[in-house]
Amino acid sequence: MEYYVSDTALYIAIKSLYYDMIQDFFDTLIPSKKIQHLLIQNKWIRIDEESVKRESALKGDTLAIDLYPFAHDYPILKDDPSIVYEDELFLIANKPNGMLVHSDGKEVITLEDLVGSYLAKHHLPGENKSIQRLDVETSGLVIFSKSPIFKPLLDQYLSFKQIKRNYIAICENKADFKELVINKNIGSDRHDKNKMVIAKRGKEAKTLVKTLYSDDEYSVFKCELRTGRTHQIRVHLASIGHPIINDELYGRPSKLLKRMGLCAYETEFYHPLKEEMVKVRLKLDSDFRELLKYGEEY
Repeated sequence: MEYYVSDTALYIAIKSLYYDMIQDFFDTLIPSKKIQHLLIQNKWIRIDEESVKRESALKGDTLAIDLYPFAHDYPILKDDPSIVYEDELFLIANKPNGMLVHSDGKEVITLEDLVGSYLAKHHLPGENKSIQRLDVETSGLVIFSKSPIFKPLLDQYLSFKQIKRNYIAICENKADFKELVINKNIGSDRHDKNKMVIAKRGKEAKTLVKTLYSDDEYSVFKCELRTGRTHQIRVHLASIGHPIINDELYGRPSKLLKRMGLCAYETEFYHPLKEEMVKVRLKLDSDFRELLKYGEEY
């Protein structure tokens, strides 16, 4: 796809598109009916700067889309988020352990607050809406959609399991396997509203686990999520006798780390404009790398 962004609008060369009609473009790249309606109604989508309808043919030179139609007044904060990837549409931040991705009603600074402040501080258009969540105890990569126009597409990617998410987990006990697929349904714990449990009638949950390092004291696993259930990795690993160290809900305290041993270190998704996979890998903090003993790859 041939495109460029000028100010707050995306310009696409129509000759580089594979679609015949505006509705075909919508169905592929903008799955939200609400966003489609707003684009047409507010003239946020145009061909050669002329307004279009759903049934309009994609004929002309340039398709223009307003990427950031909503104004935001984000407060300026002292700290910046740790940004590991950014382009016109998306931003990936490294969430520290102990921070919420978004507010739960308490007056604490969240990762979304930091991203909003970053955008305002650097006079960048865009929103601070995250695509996925991480538990407050989990550190690592979180994808943000800066444009409300394309956020529904990434939401769809996540729903259809088209965003790859890999984690490093440091767990109790020596592992007796190299690779393992954990396919156990997960449901709410009726006795503790904060916990999840393995439940036959729970939601399908699938985690791929690979052993990276193991000794008599602990094991380090690479975990790939194939579904995205609440506390999935934590519950699955605990269910096979390898609870994550310092997991207050499913494990026990450990002196090996000063935090919970789970980090979302790698993500990969298809970029709808670049038409290629974007793969981002986080270099692990020194406390994780020291326990991993696995070379410079991590």
